[in-house]
Amino acid sequence: MILYGGGTINDPDTVGYSFTHNFFSDLGKFSTKNLISMIFFTGSLSVTGITFSIYFYNFMKYYSNDSLGIMSKSASVLGIVGALCFAGVGFTPHNLFSDIHIIFVNWAFRSFLISAILFTVVLYKDERFSNHYAIGYCMFAVSIFFYILVLEFGPDAKSSDLSLIFNVLTQKVIILIFMLSVLFQSFGNSKLAANNSFK
Repeated sequence: MILYGGGTINDPDTVGYSFTHNFFSDLGKFSTKNLISMIFFTGSLSVTGITFSIYFYNFMKYYSNDSLGIMSKSASVLGIVGALCFAGVGFTPHNLFSDIHIIFVNWAFRSFLISAILFTVVLYKDERFSNHYAIGYCMFAVSIFFYILVLEFGPDAKSSDLSLIFNVLTQKVIILIFMLSVLFQSFGNSKLAANNSFK
């Protein structure tokens, strides 16, 4: 954010990064004055995509091929799809590849929504996990669902300054929830790994 070259979708002449007026995707905008920020943004989303893909891939190992295992592996595959879409967001600057960029954004959250719903059921039925992990995934799924509603039916960020602020802050809230959810779930997974509790 410190290295951001400036500009919002409604005003290209603003200086620096605004927490209320700039999307995270603005950091990856392609321009001569934003090259360093773009490189860091693309790199960070690539690392995020790879890390989450490894996380979901390894989660599959805790389950066999019974009905619960199939559901868990389906959720993990969808999680990997969402993670790769995050990487795709980084490689498609919105000012050059707007349509593809939006497709990656939409399918990242849609994939994670279905994944979170499936994981809610899996963790609720899996006696190795406390139910609060299932509740955590359920809350995560609800949050993603409401954000998807904002993406589909919310005000156009370009229509007014207030609409831009609403969309920008909503994005930051869902990303914060996403980060906290992954951190929370990783505690449960680490206990499982420590006990070598394979099913």
